[in-house]
Amino acid sequence: MTTANDELSILIDSARNFCAKAAPLNRLRALRGTTHGYAPDLWIQMCEMGWAGMGIPERCGGSELGLNAFGAVITELGRVAATEPLLEVGAISAGLLSRLPPTATVDELLGDIASGARMPIVAWQEDPVEPSNSPAPLRATRNGDGYQLDGAKYCVPLTAVADGFLVTASLDASLAVFWIARAANGISIATHRLTDGTQHATITLTAVTVPEANCLATDCANALAATLDDGAALSAAYLLGLSAACFETTLKYLNTRQQFGRAIGSFQALQHRAVDQALQRELAAAVVSEALVGMPNCEEPIERALLASRAKYRAARAAILITREAVQMHGAIGFTDECDIGLFLNRALNVVAAFGNAGWHGRRIAELSSGRTVKRTTSAALASTEFTEVDFNQLSDDEFRQHVRNYFEREYPSELRNPPRRLRWHEIKPWYLKLSAKGWVAPAWPREYGGMGLDPSKLLVFIEEQERWGVARAPDMGIIMVGPLLIRHGSDLQRKDYLPKILAGDYIWCQGYSEPNAGSDLASLRTAATADGDSFVLNGQKTWTTLAQDATHMFVLARTDSSAKKQAGISFLLIEMTTPGITVRPIRNIAGDEEFCEVFLDNVRVPQDRVVGTLNQGWTIAKALLGFERIFLGSPKQCQYALQRLTEAARKFDLFKDSAFRERYTHLKCDVSDLETIYGRFAAQVKRGEPLGSDVSFLKIWGTETFAKITELLLEILGSAGAQVGPISAASEVDALALFYNARPATIYGGSNEIQRNIIAKGVLGLPA
Repeated sequence: MTTANDELSILIDSARNFCAKAAPLNRLRALRGTTHGYAPDLWIQMCEMGWAGMGIPERCGGSELGLNAFGAVITELGRVAATEPLLEVGAISAGLLSRLPPTATVDELLGDIASGARMPIVAWQEDPVEPSNSPAPLRATRNGDGYQLDGAKYCVPLTAVADGFLVTASLDASLAVFWIARAANGISIATHRLTDGTQHATITLTAVTVPEANCLATDCANALAATLDDGAALSAAYLLGLSAACFETTLKYLNTRQQFGRAIGSFQALQHRAVDQALQRELAAAVVSEALVGMPNCEEPIERALLASRAKYRAARAAILITREAVQMHGAIGFTDECDIGLFLNRALNVVAAFGNAGWHGRRIAELSSGRTVKRTTSAALASTEFTEVDFNQLSDDEFRQHVRNYFEREYPSELRNPPRRLRWHEIKPWYLKLSAKGWVAPAWPREYGGMGLDPSKLLVFIEEQERWGVARAPDMGIIMVGPLLIRHGSDLQRKDYLPKILAGDYIWCQGYSEPNAGSDLASLRTAATADGDSFVLNGQKTWTTLAQDATHMFVLARTDSSAKKQAGISFLLIEMTTPGITVRPIRNIAGDEEFCEVFLDNVRVPQDRVVGTLNQGWTIAKALLGFERIFLGSPKQCQYALQRLTEAARKFDLFKDSAFRERYTHLKCDVSDLETIYGRFAAQVKRGEPLGSDVSFLKIWGTETFAKITELLLEILGSAGAQVGPISAASEVDALALFYNARPATIYGGSNEIQRNIIAKGVLGLPA
């Protein structure tokens, strides 16, 4: 049976093959400056394949495939920087008409768009710089049996080939749409050349007479707003395809261009720049996908608008970064017209500017977010239902959020809210045990192992509500690392012995990975485990071991075969901290807290059945666990909490009236929102039981670096109080220094972000060593 995903894959393959054969990138040079700016015969072929009708009702010859299918095709057009007007005509003109009440004229225009017979163009923008959805200066007044239109429209595309214009105008305090032929008396058109060789124009209407029948609809503000949101999301999809193709071109160049006797892609500086581009591409892909899938299901216009603006904001920033950096990474040839990079750059500049650029959508996101609230359910049946008795994933996100919120606000100890440091086990143990008794201590574990079995969206809700209420992080290595590892790689006996005791809080874990000379270079570890009967004898030293002084157990990487190569001969062992020969020495950090420890292992005996997985194959296990750690380190929790503290301080100081602060804040808010989206993608991968690849390092890089930026802005707005230790009463008791200090090691542990970039450069991007 063919599924919706299968149909989408077939559509993508068809569009990609067509574009590769019929629309090669280099054809764009010949199209620059032509009347059409695109290939008319190719446009007709696209219409014949049904692309122009993907958003058109079936009664008018369309297929109504939906926004996600439209986005898939338009992404492929972006890959070849095609200038054919699928976005302007198939999405915007057809999209607006499809939202108007059906009339003979509306249906006729829709049918002509689907077949390619006519090209009506929407003229909506009232300002040459700032797009706006609101009714505007172009006015329609009643004039006998018709109307008179006066005013101007800006940035109108395809005026040289349009059959006419769908003009929005203010009429009796509402927004109306009029169909006006291009040759109508009183229309003057001033064209302007664009970066990619196409044109847009300013259209001035002076006493243009329109018959009654050509007023297609009134009260159209919502229809226009929804259509422009589609335009933002679909232009983001186009930019996503363009960015991907441009980046692939740059990677190919980095792998082939030789300097100083080797490929320039082996230079670490260029590798790290390439990784940052790839990160932006991945963020854009996640956010655009979320928008295309989610927008059709949004009940509230504000939620739909937020998804559209987030998609365009992120995709626009990614496209500008990737195309700009492509010029730099190609060197001097990248600035020549013979290099295809310029085609990508110039086309990106055009599409970024259309339907609002990143700056405009950033401001819009700030405005939309300021009025956003969480809906509160009032269902008595749901309010009285215990989560242990239901499948949490059957509830809506809002219902689940309200239950979680109610529980945290009612049950979490007020004195433990928003602690400035990692709490010790004796401080957080009562809360851990309360969650354990309720079945909430392991939200991501499968239900058959005692977890909540939350899907990615519910998991994000759970995390968000913890951060919103300032719930402290318990010693959770067992929950986030050991448990998932044993579920996947442990023996039946190990799962039976360890998992229930992790949930019950009987076993508290620390991580024995890093050593004095084996931090990010973990394969250089020297801790040795020598077989002796049915045990191993361990000798060595572990360091940077978080809260080892509270742990009952430690999972350790040790070398069990000294003759093997560097990353071979390593095994993964589980040891009890009470075993003779273990010494723990706390290390005081720069904030004055004893969070890290050194652990010394002197002839420590460990039973051989405490090896997880296969002997000498611990590196494979370690990489899987590092994947779990990196997805945790890239969790939105820290960023959400820091952003909440920044928000409270900014409100206290009335900083949201300051445009400079508001812009910086919105950038960070978007960064956190996009982190949540890409985190959901990796969380879904884990839930499906799929192994995490090297690309999970994207999550760790973005999460920890965003966290650091938020804490730095928080210190900055505190001014003279920014160096004050402890909570600052003038800023709603924000402990800014604690957050700033916590952000310092975040980019180091779990493998420094520089190492993560090296891993991605080679393991994901395929750049040479």
